[in-house]
Amino acid sequence: MKDILINWNKYATMGQIVFTLGILLIAFLIRLTVNKILENSKTIMRENKRRMMVNTNSTLSFLVFIGMILIWSTELRELALSLAAIAVAGVIATKELIMCFTGTMYKASNNVCSVGDWIEINGYRGIIVDKTVTATMLMEIGPGHSTSHYTGRVITIPNSLFVTYPTKNESIFRKYALHSFAIPLTPKSDHKVAKEILLAAATDACSSYLEEAKNYISRLQDKAALDVPELDPKVRIYFKSHEEIQLICRLIIPTVDIVAIEQKIKSRFLDEFKGWG
Repeated sequence: MKDILINWNKYATMGQIVFTLGILLIAFLIRLTVNKILENSKTIMRENKRRMMVNTNSTLSFLVFIGMILIWSTELRELALSLAAIAVAGVIATKELIMCFTGTMYKASNNVCSVGDWIEINGYRGIIVDKTVTATMLMEIGPGHSTSHYTGRVITIPNSLFVTYPTKNESIFRKYALHSFAIPLTPKSDHKVAKEILLAAATDACSSYLEEAKNYISRLQDKAALDVPELDPKVRIYFKSHEEIQLICRLIIPTVDIVAIEQKIKSRFLDEFKGWG
């Protein structure tokens, strides 16, 4: 290893060092300037600000990485020859890291998800708040799959998971999401009245934005040739067991208001429904 460092110092030139420092300084200044502009902007939505910051950081990191390769290509070749004896051990030791890079390329090339999307992968469910070339950070949602509350925890998952596990993206429509939740009843409950009350509550809750949502999703449908289901609120009866009936309510909701609107509908249902049996 000592001989490797000696050779590295011999190959390095002052010009390359100056170029390297210059690239790092320029990237830092660009990142600082862009982040400052976004922080001070009053016209850009907070979600878009976060996405633009993450995309800027990722692009700058990629450009710096390419710049380092171009500047130090000769030295890297020499160093690679010096490290040939331990190459096999290095590959084994960095297998997980290579998988993370592979997962990053897979995620980007297939447009699997982006900042702000609601995803679930290998049991982890949350909103993407940040991403790097090796990991993705989620603001956890839960508990379980039937609720959409922030748990207060942040999950950092390796990007290798995107290669080995399927990804469920709940934000295919970006600004809006098709959301479902269940209301449990007993077989003796007046399920007909319950269904009417739940449907009325859901219809009223989304009446202020339903037409806008339909127009928005219609444009996405035409652009991406998507075939989407009917967007009007629906309530279906589901038999979970011989002791429990569930009313499954499905409606379109703005992604940022899922929790608030679901709670509003449930509160109204509890206030109006008296036929529990």
